[in-house]
Amino acid sequence: MSISSERIELLNNLITPIIGLLGVLIGVVISNFVSWKLKSKESRLKILEKIFDKRLKAHEEFLEIPKLLRTTTSSQETDENNYFITYPLILNSKETFENFLLKFYDSTNFRSHWFEKDLRKEAFFAQDYLQNVKKRINDIPDENCKELGKIIKADLKEIADILEEKILDFLLIDIHKININSKNREFEYSNELKSKRLKKTQLLQKWYEIEKLKTK
Repeated sequence: MSISSERIELLNNLITPIIGLLGVLIGVVISNFVSWKLKSKESRLKILEKIFDKRLKAHEEFLEIPKLLRTTTSSQETDENNYFITYPLILNSKETFENFLLKFYDSTNFRSHWFEKDLRKEAFFAQDYLQNVKKRINDIPDENCKELGKIIKADLKEIADILEEKILDFLLIDIHKININSKNREFEYSNELKSKRLKKTQLLQKWYEIEKLKTK
């Protein structure tokens, strides 16, 4: 056998195991990559599931707020058509209103980061409105809270309707949009828009009637 033939045979003997070794290495790399991708996908799904649960819980719990805003009770008085006059239950007394405010602040300030953008803006507008109500309540006797409630009942119903609409929009339409937009830092309406909306409320338009409650 010639030297050239021996070299060829030697190369053939070396190439075969090298190719085999490369195949094993490539297989290990591919297997590890696929495993990493699957674990990464699984981890991402677990994180998204937690976000989904937190957003769902935040919206479901906040749904109680518009229901409380809308709930009324009879004053045992009747109007000219002999219908019972009602007022918002949260204005039954100063203590009742304070308890509602605590619930509202807890539902808003500690969960608003999970809210949809429009709901978050409406929630903080409602908070501004309620702060204005609180200022009025501080100036009137406790027994006149119900009278204040009669005056602003339409305001509270309108706020409740808007909040509930935004919550249900999320629960029925946007619930699967669980990614949080970290660049969306617009929490509130502009001061100009808030002022414009507040001026249209019964709380501000009927300020003279509310002023009379201080001494009534």
